[in-house]
Amino acid sequence: CRCPQATGGIIGSPGHSRQSPAARQLAAAMGCSCSSSSQAEAADKPTPAPSDGTVPAIKQSRAASDMHSATTEPVPDGSPKPHISHATSEPAIRASGSSAVASPSNSGQQDEGGQRGMRLAKTMPATGINVESNGFKAMPEIPSFTISEENIAPFTMPAEAFRFKPPEDAIISKFKNGDSERKIHLNTKLTPQEIDKLTQMRQVAEISGAPFYPSVSAMATRFLSRARMDPDKAVELMKATQKWRAEYFKDGPLTDQSIIEDMRYGIVYFSGRDFALRPAIIVRANRIPEQWYKEKCINRFIKMLIFCMEYFVRYMVIPGRIENLNVIVDLHGLGIAQVPISALHEVYSVMSHHYIGRVYKFYVCNVSWVLSTIAGMAKAILTDRQKQKLNMLDNVKELQKDFALHQLETDLGGTTPIFKTFLPFPLPPGPFEAGYAGGPDPNAKPGAHNIISHLGSLGRLWDPKRTTEENTRLDYAAGAAQLLESLGLPVPPEARLEAEASSVARRETTEAPAPAPAAAEAPPATMLIPAGKEDVVAAD
Repeated sequence: CRCPQATGGIIGSPGHSRQSPAARQLAAAMGCSCSSSSQAEAADKPTPAPSDGTVPAIKQSRAASDMHSATTEPVPDGSPKPHISHATSEPAIRASGSSAVASPSNSGQQDEGGQRGMRLAKTMPATGINVESNGFKAMPEIPSFTISEENIAPFTMPAEAFRFKPPEDAIISKFKNGDSERKIHLNTKLTPQEIDKLTQMRQVAEISGAPFYPSVSAMATRFLSRARMDPDKAVELMKATQKWRAEYFKDGPLTDQSIIEDMRYGIVYFSGRDFALRPAIIVRANRIPEQWYKEKCINRFIKMLIFCMEYFVRYMVIPGRIENLNVIVDLHGLGIAQVPISALHEVYSVMSHHYIGRVYKFYVCNVSWVLSTIAGMAKAILTDRQKQKLNMLDNVKELQKDFALHQLETDLGGTTPIFKTFLPFPLPPGPFEAGYAGGPDPNAKPGAHNIISHLGSLGRLWDPKRTTEENTRLDYAAGAAQLLESLGLPVPPEARLEAEASSVARRETTEAPAPAPAAAEAPPATMLIPAGKEDVVAAD
């Protein structure tokens, strides 16, 4: 069996392909189609070790432990040729309506280490795709984001998030005029109307033949909400975001090193979570250097914003529980003529078009009286949806209605001193109750962002053909069971299966006889793939 779900994640390691029946049963229990008889037979063939006799290290970087780079090799007909991380050439496929992933590689290219096909993970998405994702035709996810371990904030994800159940109004907001808007879309039961419209969206997309990244297909109901339940318009919005992501990340993923110098200005950063554990992204418009405007370098600001959003969707969400964020815009010291309209318009454009349905509220604070007056008149013509999102604050202490005081800096109505460094993001631990004044929990334990796998952070759209358990369960990273226990959190059965499968793989790796050496003329493709369900998704 070549499936990382049952082998600890290393393709090409000694003994990797010699799965015991017990290991195959574990893989099957986790939904691994590699355990089928045909693949089991192929799995009995020994996999040659790397030509230097070593086993690739699992711990490379934060991104390396999350995923591997997704690249493709053209074939004569022009379509991408996937490399499937299984013993057979057929990809494992999830049932229609859930995320489906398989691993592509540049099998015909040499990497820096000279090994054919070697692609150590350095980027966030690292998910390749087999046939479909969430019921839509799929294509390999484009790498968009990478960060080193030392730049991930310890309390990026609070342990409390895994006990949190969102209140009804955090799932669907209802307005005075009878309108409503879904806020939480993933691993959550949809209404019959949403299911029907989503089915129509899939039909429209199928007719057009358009493929989507899994990160885009998982947003399908967000596009549907934005399109006011119009399937045709929703698919067009999906295509626009697909095109934007393909264009923006075509030259490679955003890296922490590429924005670290600009982050020192403290223009945009995460700080704190509200009472429903929604993170707050702070935008300090008055800190944008004047030189950036003169040199038309506002794209540097947008680059930081997009980096923040990619960080958010990977490490700060739990599908079905926490899927939104708040934006706090500080206009301190800016008169009406000094407000960076173009920069703030870009913030709105990026958030509302390409991270649709992610913003719960915009808070605008420290506004001059002239601008406040104008905004007050403009707000009169906004829809209820828009009014719910846009909050012009007369006093920063109004934020205490939604945030614990230590989740806010002093100039935003909180008790935390104004931050001077911004990466890793200055994210404090809980408690998170609105108005709480007791300060951060000194006994809070960090590291909960390591519990959810990349696939788990993407989530899945509700499939009425599946059970509630299948629709709501999370996908866990390798080592999640142990981490959950250390944090005093309950360990779901699927997380324990993940741990047991990895344990079996490690034990069999040490017990298996050494495989035959690789042929000198054809060194094997060795690929680091994350343990768990990161890059190979099987039928449930």
